[in-house]
Amino acid sequence: MIQPLTSIKGLGDKAMEQILNNRPFKTIDELIFNKEISYSKLNKKALDVLVRSGACDSIADDRFKDKKHLWNCIVNKRPKNKKKFEENLVEFKSEDDFTDEEKIENIVSLTGVFPFELVLDSKVKERLEYLKVPPLSEFDEDLMLAWFIPREIIPKKTRNGRAFWIVNVIDSNCQVSNVKCWNVRDDDRIFTNRPYVGRLDYDPQWGFSTRSIKHNFKLVG
Repeated sequence: MIQPLTSIKGLGDKAMEQILNNRPFKTIDELIFNKEISYSKLNKKALDVLVRSGACDSIADDRFKDKKHLWNCIVNKRPKNKKKFEENLVEFKSEDDFTDEEKIENIVSLTGVFPFELVLDSKVKERLEYLKVPPLSEFDEDLMLAWFIPREIIPKKTRNGRAFWIVNVIDSNCQVSNVKCWNVRDDDRIFTNRPYVGRLDYDPQWGFSTRSIKHNFKLVG
């Protein structure tokens, strides 16, 4: 999915105007060294959100090892001329890429869209489809199984002091739900931004819940 510029948080009207008035850009060089662009408007902050949101992916060529390399070269150390740019390409070549978690959070925080393609590979999707496991928003009360991706885990305690978690999850329909996990044990663990299949109970008033993370949550990717 290609996001419109207006959906990128932190990209101001003046920066968008510079992009729209001077597009298309075939290379990164055309974006950062353009005599027609006012870089007081298309500034470092604007370039930052453009790179981290993925808006520059299509014009990043093989000079860039990965997205973090691109970000370092044109944002972290904004080059004032092509010579400095070439130096940046060499200087940051050995730097590690953004982590998977950083890539996901960059896209979510800047576009509001969850990048399922970074979390669900084709084998996992095919397996879920083959087993006919629906996303949580299509929960079948007879089947009691659904898949979802945990986004946030909120620890809580009952009035009696017993630990439980509220797990906020998302699925391929972009529906956000929460699952209450009762009887949380010290060795229970749930990974965020990873796909799970869960055997869940459902109540129209209280929503989704499970009484055993260990037995009812299965990591599938």
